[in-house]
Amino acid sequence: MPAALKREPMQQKLSDSSKPQLPGAFLRPAFRAATVAILIFALVNFALFRLVSDEKTSKDMWGGTGSIDLAVRDYASLKQAPKVVLLGSSLMMYPFWAMDKEAQPSIGDIFHHHKSATLAKLLRQGGMDTPDVYSFAIFGQMVSDAYIYVNEYLKGDKAPKYLVFGIAPRDFSDFDLPAPMATLTFKRLVGLSNLAPYANLYLPALQDKIDFLLGHTCFFYGRRWRLQHEVVKAVNKAYRLLGLPDEETAGAPADTAGFMIAGREDVRWRNSLNEYRRRYRNIDQKDLSIQMGFLKRLLEVCQERKIKVVLINMPLTEINRQLFPSNFYERFRLQVSQIAERPGITFLDLGSSKQFTHDDFWDTTHLNHQGGHKLLKELTPLLLPDSRRQETSL
Repeated sequence: MPAALKREPMQQKLSDSSKPQLPGAFLRPAFRAATVAILIFALVNFALFRLVSDEKTSKDMWGGTGSIDLAVRDYASLKQAPKVVLLGSSLMMYPFWAMDKEAQPSIGDIFHHHKSATLAKLLRQGGMDTPDVYSFAIFGQMVSDAYIYVNEYLKGDKAPKYLVFGIAPRDFSDFDLPAPMATLTFKRLVGLSNLAPYANLYLPALQDKIDFLLGHTCFFYGRRWRLQHEVVKAVNKAYRLLGLPDEETAGAPADTAGFMIAGREDVRWRNSLNEYRRRYRNIDQKDLSIQMGFLKRLLEVCQERKIKVVLINMPLTEINRQLFPSNFYERFRLQVSQIAERPGITFLDLGSSKQFTHDDFWDTTHLNHQGGHKLLKELTPLLLPDSRRQETSL
């Protein structure tokens, strides 16, 4: 018996050693390493957000957020609200700048010029006191972008008396912009601090919200498309140095760039047709109700803030309108006119107006300074006191 008792502890030891060891001893070093790695990543991520600025992007007027930053900054610097704010894409931006440029060649470039001296002069002649005009028109602006500008900036003591909003079908459906959250305006002006009122409108799916949060908390994830773009540019440059066709030129049709602010007329018009043929792709299959919903919300916000709206269906050339599928344009105009049927909203439909001829357009969609003056002839009386409208229109 004593011998058996003495052997029991030894057997117990052997039995214990034969059992698999608990993983804690092995996990502790791995856990410490993972913790250190996470802390290092968090510190690097924080440092990159603090030290790496978006200065390059904010200086890029054509492909970056430069024009957005300038428009927001200049509006914030106003000491009082303007009487009239212009809103829309380049279809509004270009003719108002072109009219002022014609009258005063020394004015700033199209990106830094946020006024309309020509419209202000006509309003002053029509009897409006201090007819200050500010332009929030920006290249590529969608209706969902316009809603952000109205909701964020045209409020309180910065709410204008009138909003002149020029629209066209491209503002409701653009093949290059698959969703409202894909625009530069949304990416620049909506962040974690002001996401709440926009979350369900622009990020309806849970995946959209997760993607947004990751983009604003993880430096590299938020800039993944920009990094990819820079890599592609470097690869294309290498291809060109080697004399090989790159991604940008291989199989690409000629004259497919965006809006041309200079160049021969035939080149501008051919380029414009190619551009809008791409932008209108499958437009009859797109759900316009999303952007129509933003138009409705924009008008509702203006009503709440006592801002009168002149909604303009901007003139388009016949050759541009022929790019639309059959009956699409008529349905589009009907939808917009129905949404605009509310107090304080005036709908000015100039989309296919016969008074605008070939000579009034810079390209197939943008009015030139001459077309701009014809536009103001229709617009100005709508912004004047009722007693002055008939007199001005004579």
